[in-house]
Amino acid sequence: MARSRTSPTQQRLLQRLHQLSPGQIVRFSDFEELGLSAPAVASALNRLTRTGQVQRVAKGRYRIAPTGRFGPVPPSEQQILTSLLQAPATGSLEYPTGAAIFNRLGLTTQLPREIEIATPRPKPARQIGTVRVRYVRNAGAGRPEEIALRQLLDVLRRIKRVPNARPANVLMQLREKVRQLPAAQKRRLVDLALTYNPATRALLGALLEQVGESTLTEPLRQSLNPLSTYRLGLSAADLPNRDLWRIR
Repeated sequence: MARSRTSPTQQRLLQRLHQLSPGQIVRFSDFEELGLSAPAVASALNRLTRTGQVQRVAKGRYRIAPTGRFGPVPPSEQQILTSLLQAPATGSLEYPTGAAIFNRLGLTTQLPREIEIATPRPKPARQIGTVRVRYVRNAGAGRPEEIALRQLLDVLRRIKRVPNARPANVLMQLREKVRQLPAAQKRRLVDLALTYNPATRALLGALLEQVGESTLTEPLRQSLNPLSTYRLGLSAADLPNRDLWRIR
């Protein structure tokens, strides 16, 4: 397609895009440092898209697509996540969860067909390039350092739904990950768990007892209904102290 009559604004945007890593996705706000107004950036990007110099991958998101052997290379999962997981001015941080994280933690070999993002506010699913993005309601993370702890709790909450994995095997791997956490992070894990459902709190309590952290479990125990039971597909052999936490 023709690339003539490139305006000074378009040239500045192209220069900025070429300074980024190949295929990186950007938003209008990523050009604020250039001192251009949002309408000017939007207009220039739209013209660059029409001339084929820039690719629009979703509403308000653009990139220069790298060219491979078979044409433009689609955006990677990491590039999509980077463009989506922007810290809001206020409120909790969104973070990746679900099958992609289960795979990254080594809990399943199944590769996800979509990206799940935990968010404190419900959002509709969206398509970015060839990747479907689904939003899952959760409390969100207050600080970036909480994200890994939230992801561990998300696994506990969905222990029966980790693809191609037995709950007992998932628990065994999580037990070791929790064991290796510094003491401060174990305490923070308990605090965060109090915002999760009762089954997750019970399972974390049982797991902490197994790694020798019984002194941390009292807030979890106090938060549970003593008459409730939690059917998580774990036998006494899988979790020897399950009866103390009314886990089945």
